[in-house]
Amino acid sequence: MFADIKNRIDESRLSIDSLYIQNKDNLNIIIDLENLHELRSCSKLLVAMAIGIAIENNLFSLEEKVYNYLEKYITNDNNKDKIKKWTIRTLLTHTTGYDNMLMSNKEITEKNLDKSKLLEYVLNYDIANEPNTTYIYNNVEPFIISVLFKEKYNIDLEDYIKENIFNKIEINNYSWEKYGEYCPGCTGLYLLPKDFHKLGMLILNDGVYNNVSVVPSNWINEMIKMQIETPHMVKTERLFPKYGAGYFTFISRDGYVFRDGTNGQYIIISKEKGLVISIMSSEKDMSKITEIFREIL
Repeated sequence: MFADIKNRIDESRLSIDSLYIQNKDNLNIIIDLENLHELRSCSKLLVAMAIGIAIENNLFSLEEKVYNYLEKYITNDNNKDKIKKWTIRTLLTHTTGYDNMLMSNKEITEKNLDKSKLLEYVLNYDIANEPNTTYIYNNVEPFIISVLFKEKYNIDLEDYIKENIFNKIEINNYSWEKYGEYCPGCTGLYLLPKDFHKLGMLILNDGVYNNVSVVPSNWINEMIKMQIETPHMVKTERLFPKYGAGYFTFISRDGYVFRDGTNGQYIIISKEKGLVISIMSSEKDMSKITEIFREIL
């Protein structure tokens, strides 16, 4: 099977930089990379894990309103009543009410946005829809969670993740960009492939690493449970259609859960099969990447 996958990659000339496949207790490294690699939106997994740990430690609650921590940055009066309806759950389910993608690398570059002023930008960008009703994928929500750690407790999200996750799963070599004084949460994180793979293993093993509980098991189950359906995102021709979302995860067919990031970063998990696949790539056509598994999974 693994030789066949490598042949498919070579034949398709896909720009896959690393590929790890864990089946039960057997780790197969098909392609490896010794350098740090950007995760892009796969960094959202860590934000979801961090907020779950924080909720377990009574720092936040799922239904907690967040307006008071953001109020001083809001000058668009039309947004105030909508942001008052935001809760932690709203952020985790991408139901803030925006009608399009904000804070993508493309938007930041094309609009020449000042990364140190992105908080003011997104909070005052017109919110078109009623919050807590419609899933619209965005980079705003994990960034706002990062802001909440800083505004409520003066804790840098990166430091919180380092102390509560990285140190416990032996991740020492990484870098994370800053958006002004905030960890972006949504992007900008660089990890080694072997450490990226550990995030999938945490999910597979209910938050446990080397017999140590890192993320509460009940929270992992909430992360990978259907929290909201996403019919507008379903592409039936894909191997892993996005039927719905958990907390910064996507729920697909036959029990598969995954997280993806621009240019082809993937963590794919099947608890039933005891399977974790992690992929780092620089492949702009992401639809081609999972196709290498079509006859196998």
